[in-house]
Amino acid sequence: MLEFIVGFYFARSVSSAGGTESVFSNPAGLSTYYSGLLLSYNLKDSTYLMGSSFKNLGIFWNGNSTTWILSFGFRGVNVGFLYNDVEHKLKTGFLLRPHPALSLGYYDRILSATLRPLMNSTLELSADVGYDSTFYLSSLSAGINLKNLMLYGKYEPSSKTISAGVNIAYGKVMAGGTSDGNLMLAMGDEDFPSAIKPPKYAQAKITDYLEDIPKINFMSPTKDNFYRVMEKLEKTASDPSVKGILFDISGYGLDMAQTEELRNLVEQMRRNGKKIIFYSEYYDPIRYYLASAGDRIILAKPLGIITFSGIYMERLYFKELIDSLGLVVHAEHFEEYKSAVEPFTRTKASKYDREQRERILKVIYSRVKEKIAEGRNIGNIDSLFASGMMITPDVALKMGLVDTLLYEKDLKDYAKKFFETGKRINALVERKEVSYEWEKFNRPRIALVFAEGTIINDDIYNPFRKNITIGKNLAKLLRKLKKDRRIKAVILRVNSPGGSAMTSDLIAREIKELAKDKLVIVSMGHLAASGGYYISAYADTILADRFTLTGSIGILGLIPKTEKFLKKEFKINTDRFVPYPHADLPSTRPMDSVELSAFREFLKYGYFVFLNTVSQGRGMPLDSVRKIAKGRVWIGEDAVKIGIVDKIGGILDAVKMAKEKYPDAEVVIYTRKFKGDYNPLPFGILSHLLESQILYWDNLSPIGKSTSEEINPLRMGE
Repeated sequence: MLEFIVGFYFARSVSSAGGTESVFSNPAGLSTYYSGLLLSYNLKDSTYLMGSSFKNLGIFWNGNSTTWILSFGFRGVNVGFLYNDVEHKLKTGFLLRPHPALSLGYYDRILSATLRPLMNSTLELSADVGYDSTFYLSSLSAGINLKNLMLYGKYEPSSKTISAGVNIAYGKVMAGGTSDGNLMLAMGDEDFPSAIKPPKYAQAKITDYLEDIPKINFMSPTKDNFYRVMEKLEKTASDPSVKGILFDISGYGLDMAQTEELRNLVEQMRRNGKKIIFYSEYYDPIRYYLASAGDRIILAKPLGIITFSGIYMERLYFKELIDSLGLVVHAEHFEEYKSAVEPFTRTKASKYDREQRERILKVIYSRVKEKIAEGRNIGNIDSLFASGMMITPDVALKMGLVDTLLYEKDLKDYAKKFFETGKRINALVERKEVSYEWEKFNRPRIALVFAEGTIINDDIYNPFRKNITIGKNLAKLLRKLKKDRRIKAVILRVNSPGGSAMTSDLIAREIKELAKDKLVIVSMGHLAASGGYYISAYADTILADRFTLTGSIGILGLIPKTEKFLKKEFKINTDRFVPYPHADLPSTRPMDSVELSAFREFLKYGYFVFLNTVSQGRGMPLDSVRKIAKGRVWIGEDAVKIGIVDKIGGILDAVKMAKEKYPDAEVVIYTRKFKGDYNPLPFGILSHLLESQILYWDNLSPIGKSTSEEINPLRMGE
């Protein structure tokens, strides 16, 4: 028997029901707001109710009876069933919340409506109408939610009584009382929203993160990709109670472009008044470049080290080896900066490849030393880089490169003192908090799609080597997104050196079609070159990091021939039987002049397809595209100047740009999963995991394998 207790904030009306308090007003609300323990006591007649709920199920006792509640909710519709072992009746309640400002409810012959005129949980106005042979006004109530403090008043016309109540929440505890003598204590499974937050600092260990992390199966834990890490850090930084962040970068593995995005976020944190500490056992130029944006740099005792060596590029050239083995490699490329073939055709870099690589390194070095000098107030920065091969802790401290030397165990005490707070949280773990808001269903969506890896026919992932590819299933996903009316914008995060020309073109054409109906934004990671740029060209806006390597608008082909190698190394002779001229082109023999000419014409055709794609996608004259193409790789800030990229920005900037146009939209991440055809036997599972796996996008079926990749020499690789 539950009717003896009424009131409390979430139980004042049938349509305002939520959490464990729903036992008093409408069982449909049990699966909303919060789960936990509840104790209620009436001062007038000494009756009590105690119980607990966990998501969908609740059990409550009052000394004389037991009450069971089962509640389910989906997309704003909640249904609840209540059974009391004394009454032996099964009662059903309903909640319908179609809009963030409206809730409708029904329970035990009571119809109810609650309005939120401010479009949030701050103010609620409720009316309950009963039916007993005729309709009558059961109650009118109003509630004010100030997070820690909840106040409400209620008027019941039948008895002409006015009652009031208060709930106080802090942490996981909420206590309440009503003017007619009811008391309540609830302990939730998550923290209740609070306007009073004690100061704290966050600690984040930054390692290496893929742009896309496929999910192995439904049991595998969801790992953070780079976007999720940045999103969590941004949310932590926006919390006014967080006074600072301690970054442990001892296991750091972000690339230059990701580092630039993180450094920009750190600078934003400092502008917003946060204090930032960096700690590492080892600082190379990338780590130190990041750390120079903070307030304090700590080097580990006793054998921490700083080095300014490491900003360089190195290539291996195999021509002499190829010649010595008797191998023949037919290589063609368009145009002179398309250098991916050079390791097979030269013994050192061409002047064009040297030019583009030296320019990339110059931009990186200039930016890195400028920001380090600015952040650490260092004068002769060129001398530091030239002589700072290995700097010991004592010398680093004396030179002012670090602020202190610490053992790792002393970090916590140092951070407490520097941040002036003792409470520590993990910045990369989302802190759960009860939400009182009613979800807005059928919200527009911003699809965030990751295109990471070499472009081939199939989407393949090896979880041990972390090798990942982009296949034709990306095109299939883009077609699906085009048909989805909820999708208003698509953000494509590209981190790819290119690959198959056919697959690149297939994906690019789908993006072109998609951009006719949706806003398409490309966010480039570390590398979006050749085919990686090809698939980006038709986007409405292209963002790149300052250190992104992009462009490489060109094409190449490599065809190895092994006839001489087999004869020389293994004494294997070959003989051919040819019904017509050039029928044996795919064989082991070297190509003749006619075949080489056809090969080059084929590549030339593909090159002009690439140029036309960029010309159409970027709205640039074909001649202008060719002048800046030539297979050249451009670094981000140069790519903006020549017009193949619109502006400098990272993944968070891309999301912000989409949100500016669609402020009510929710960001939905589309990641890839394993095909899921596991052998149930232990050996079968192990062997399956050791192989590279075909992936698919969400519920999209994988496209079958093809062997065309092996015989088509046309490639768009950096």
